[in-house]
This record gives sequence, structure tokens and C-alpha cells, in this order.
Amino acid sequence: MFDDDTIVALATPTGSSAISVIRISGKKSISTVETIFSSVHYGKKLENQSTHTIHLGYIVDNIDDRSDSNSSRRNYLDQVLVSIFRSPFSYTGENMIEISCHGSYYIQQNILQLLIRKGIRLARPGEFTFRAFLNKKMDLSQAEAIADLILSDNQASHELSLQQIKGALTSTIKNLRKKLLDFYSLLELELDFSEENVIFAKRSDLFSFLKDLEETLKDLIESFSIGNSIKKGIYVVIIGEPNVGKSTLFNYVIKESRSIISNIEGTTRDSIEGELILNGIHFHFVDTAGIRDPKDTIERMGVRKTMEKIQEAQVLLYVLDSSKNDRKKQKKILKKIQIIHEKNPLKKILVIANKSDLSSFKDFYNLKSKFSYFFEISAKNNHGIKKILYTLSQLFIEKLKEKNIIVTQNRHYEALKQSLKEVLLAHDALTKRVPEDLVSIHIKEALHHLGKITGEITNEEVLKNIFSKFCIGK
Repeated sequence: MFDDDTIVALATPTGSSAISVIRISGKKSISTVETIFSSVHYGKKLENQSTHTIHLGYIVDNIDDRSDSNSSRRNYLDQVLVSIFRSPFSYTGENMIEISCHGSYYIQQNILQLLIRKGIRLARPGEFTFRAFLNKKMDLSQAEAIADLILSDNQASHELSLQQIKGALTSTIKNLRKKLLDFYSLLELELDFSEENVIFAKRSDLFSFLKDLEETLKDLIESFSIGNSIKKGIYVVIIGEPNVGKSTLFNYVIKESRSIISNIEGTTRDSIEGELILNGIHFHFVDTAGIRDPKDTIERMGVRKTMEKIQEAQVLLYVLDSSKNDRKKQKKILKKIQIIHEKNPLKKILVIANKSDLSSFKDFYNLKSKFSYFFEISAKNNHGIKKILYTLSQLFIEKLKEKNIIVTQNRHYEALKQSLKEVLLAHDALTKRVPEDLVSIHIKEALHHLGKITGEITNEEVLKNIFSKFCIGK
């Protein structure tokens, strides 16, 4: 991955299509393509053409005729468009060529093999973007965002990836590093003049700076919960006692009859999943076994799996039967929901009183006033469900609007946590009047961890791990 060979790869999916794009990057890209390209304009040479120009012509394979050593024949493979991008004004920062050919698998492979015979090597996964990183066309966080953009399957994850590609996170991290570096420099300067007892920064200013830095880092760390959820899809788990209408609700939401619906309690014994995109946000819905004292081994396994899904969920839809006026049972349900909330305060819990067509809700133990999100519905009649789905999407749209920068990569999240840890240690050391040289050690470590996000500080193993996850051709 660290050599400077000229590389080639198919940038569009393998298989038949209207058009395919073959991408070449490296010092020999233009000169090599020159040997197999015949322009429709006689005498035109690619080597003489400007950057960002497109040229019509033919890919030609000159094959020796073994029966006659003095002759050769021209094998026209395809009529193509050749785009030229000269260094440094290209995606990789190197000389680049993109050949737009017809999308026949036969044509794609023959052009690739022809270029390989000319001495160009097949690119490894992510090698084009890796070269762009090495040539400072982007930093590491922007490179990772490109991989996310390729995999984005909904509007929200697409917008988050674009935000990062534009450099929103990069700008924030570089600004934090600059401030930390200034702070570190002042401490080092004081050490140089320690015998003269010179102080270059008021301690009150240093404390104020560290406090602001802590808040910024905490805000970025907190944003990961929403960023990671948006990237992977919001996990919504439907729970409740048996026969309260969980499966009917689930089937309506995903527009499929996935879950079996029956009046017999305990019909659902395993978790069943379905997907839905709401206002550009990807949701994974899970129907689970009813929560009750299990009567057999299979049901016990189903309830255990439900409890596992509760731990994984970002959102819980707690469904209850509003047609049963058993106040003792209602209190028990209320207590269960409150326990779940106390154990998982970050989870959103939407309480759904189903079967409103069978009862007057005013008698249902005044539960409505006890929860932020409470809905009366009739899953059987499809009444009130759209309001639940709208609320779900708005919960996360509002969260997206609240945050200027949202962290989506686990690697960034871990680096930010480590950086915050060092800043807090530095703050504590200053409070205890620890010598400046020990304080500066923590600041230096915080700088190190922030630098890992943008790639200013990194190692070969990390780079290989990141770029190996890219598709070939990117």
C-alpha cells in the first residue's frame, strides 16, 4: 500500500451496464494509456493535453501476427472517452486517467488486462483514497467519511457523511489542537524560565480554557450515540405483555405480515425484525416475545431474548392493553416501565395504549400524565400509529439539528474519550498545583489522541485497517 506503482481498477460495479469507468492513477498513467488510445482526431497525443479534458477515441490492442513477423494488426476493443486529470489537480493528487467504456463485462476485462500487460498494477481496496490521503488531498476523518458515503442507505447518514467530507469535524479538531498546542507552549515556556519565576499565563485563564475544552470534547463524545445510531439504523424494540397487540403493530409498521397474530398468548416466541425509512432516517423494528412468567423452555428462551433486545435498543415501544381495567396489573406495568427507564436513562420509551377501540381510556390509571411520550391507538384499526411514527422520526431529526458536529466513527469516539481523560487529568493537576512539567505531559497526550482522528498522528497498522474496508476502485 506504500509503493508508488501506477494502479488501475474498475470504479463501477462488475457486470453488464450501459457505461463502465476504469480508473488509473500514478506517474505512468497518461503515458501508458497513450500507447493503447487512438483519438478520433488524427495525431492527437494525450501527453500534450491539458488537465480536466475529455477525449473521444478507441482503445486499441496491437497484437503481433506470429505467422508474419513483419506485420501487425490493430484490434479495436471499444470506442471510449478518456478523461485526463493532471497532478496535483486530481482525486489522488497524482496524474490520473478515467476511461469511460461501454459496460460489457468482456470489454471491461480486456481493457484491464491490456493495461496490466503494459505494466500497471491492479489497485488494492481503498488505494486511490489512500493516495489522496498521503498527498494531503484529504485527512483521515474525511477519507473515512467517503467510505460511509458509499455505504449510506438513507438521507440522514448521507448528510452526516457529506458534512464530514466537507471538513466540519476536521476544522473542529484542528482548532482544538491549535488551542491545546498554544496551551502546551505556554507551559513549556514557563519551564524554560522557571528559575526566574516568570508566569506567561494567568492560572484563571488556563482553568477557563480547560473548562471550555472539556465541554467541547464532551459534546462531541455525546454526539456519537446519535451519529452511530443514524449510521447503522435506529434500533426500535416493541415490548409488552403477551396478547397486547405488539405483532399487529409491527406488521402495520413494516407493511408486511411477518409476525403471526393470534388470540393465544405466547404466539411470538422469537424476535422478528423489519426495516423502515422515516423522513430520511433508517429504523430497525423488532417484534419480541411477550414479557411474562414463561410456562415452558421455549417460551423462557423467547423472554430471555426479549430482555437482550431491550439492552440493545435505542428506542422502546412499550405496548399495553387499555381494554383491561385491572388496576393492580396497571401499577405493575407502570413499575416495569419506570425500572427500565432508571436502568437505561438514555433510551427513549414510548408508551402505547393499544385497543383504544375497546375501552374508554380515562379510566386507565392516569398513565398519560406520567410519560413524555404516550399514545392511544387501535393497531387493529390502524388508528393513531402514524402519530407514533412521526414522533419517532422527529425525535432524531431534532437531535441532528441540536448538534453542529456529529461523530459517527468508533475510532474517533475512542480518541475523543482518551483526549478528554487527559484534559481532565491536566485540570486536576493544575488544581493541585502539580509542577508544570507533569501538567504538560497530559496536554501532550491529549494532543496525540486528537491527532489520531485526522491522521496527523497515526501508524501503518491503523491506516491499513481503515483503507482495507474500502471497495476496490475507491
